[in-house]
Amino acid sequence: MLGKKILYVGMYEHKEKVEAKLDYLGLRKDAFRIYDFLNISEHEAVLEMIGEIYVKEAPDVVVLDGVNYFPDDREAASAIYRIFDVPALAIGEEPAGERPLAYMADLLIEVRQEFLRGARYRYARFLKSRLGQPPASELRFAVVRGGPVLIEPWDEGKASFRPAASLAMRRVVFVEEAVKALAAARQEYARPGLPEGSRVADFVGQGPEDAALAAALLCDYAESAKTALVYTNKTIERFVKCDVGRILISVDALSDDKGLETLMDAVGDAKVAFLYGMEQVVSRLGARRLRLILDFLNSWRPDLAILAVFSGVEPSPRLFDMFNTVWRIEGGRAEVVKSMLGWPVRHFKVERREGAFYFVPSSI
Repeated sequence: MLGKKILYVGMYEHKEKVEAKLDYLGLRKDAFRIYDFLNISEHEAVLEMIGEIYVKEAPDVVVLDGVNYFPDDREAASAIYRIFDVPALAIGEEPAGERPLAYMADLLIEVRQEFLRGARYRYARFLKSRLGQPPASELRFAVVRGGPVLIEPWDEGKASFRPAASLAMRRVVFVEEAVKALAAARQEYARPGLPEGSRVADFVGQGPEDAALAAALLCDYAESAKTALVYTNKTIERFVKCDVGRILISVDALSDDKGLETLMDAVGDAKVAFLYGMEQVVSRLGARRLRLILDFLNSWRPDLAILAVFSGVEPSPRLFDMFNTVWRIEGGRAEVVKSMLGWPVRHFKVERREGAFYFVPSSI
């Protein structure tokens, strides 16, 4: 919140619409004094009324939404500048660039959006700052219920090495030799686990056996830590034989901020997010959208462990770079292509015995 009392002056939207947006963003409406000046062409009269309202309300901060309503000249800019002696946030719907008011401003931020392959991307760019060094020249963000989320680029080097849970794996079992080899490399890990903040990719084949293995892995996680299953197609449904919260999200929904908001609702306070069918996101919306989805989740929940499953695709360099651990599983074989744990055992033969999958170290 900008202050205890905020004067909001709108030039293009009714008061009721502004209040609805405040509700959506989770802001306290009682902190705002909202005035709208729609369909009034006398700029000087509007400025005079704004001045009177400002004196009456004595706000901590002023938000002037629709500054481009006023003439684009130095006189108008100076009049606006002289009215307020508290911080004022002026919002315009046109490029600020060389406008007189922009010249007077201490901080100038350009907010823009672009669409690529049908997906929305929002950016905030710092054009000027007299208030100190901005955090970055350009920032990504999403507007969701409860307020904007700043999307920071994920860095595998910053991932925590604390296990999200002590996994009691009984559906996907690593035989004794693999566990010993893992323990020798990382003494603190007695079982392969998903560290907090990590991002793991499983590239599995398209056959039913591979889907069953992915579902078995999901169920092992779900029994050890609260897990949310988010999937883009129904293939996985018939293989999941455990009780786990799940939600089907269309790829098209993930193209906009509403889909990101749905992800937040689906994940909630889960420790692990199991994302199945991510190859459809890459195919329809592109790898750039997948990266934004993953970065969004990690920015919103830095402690969240993410496991993304791709069916029938190869781990391309662009996808490879998005994760700190990458598995390739197909046709009875499993390979650790990349691992933040530094596994000495890289290749496994996958055997199914009595309803469980056993990973046996292999030299092939």
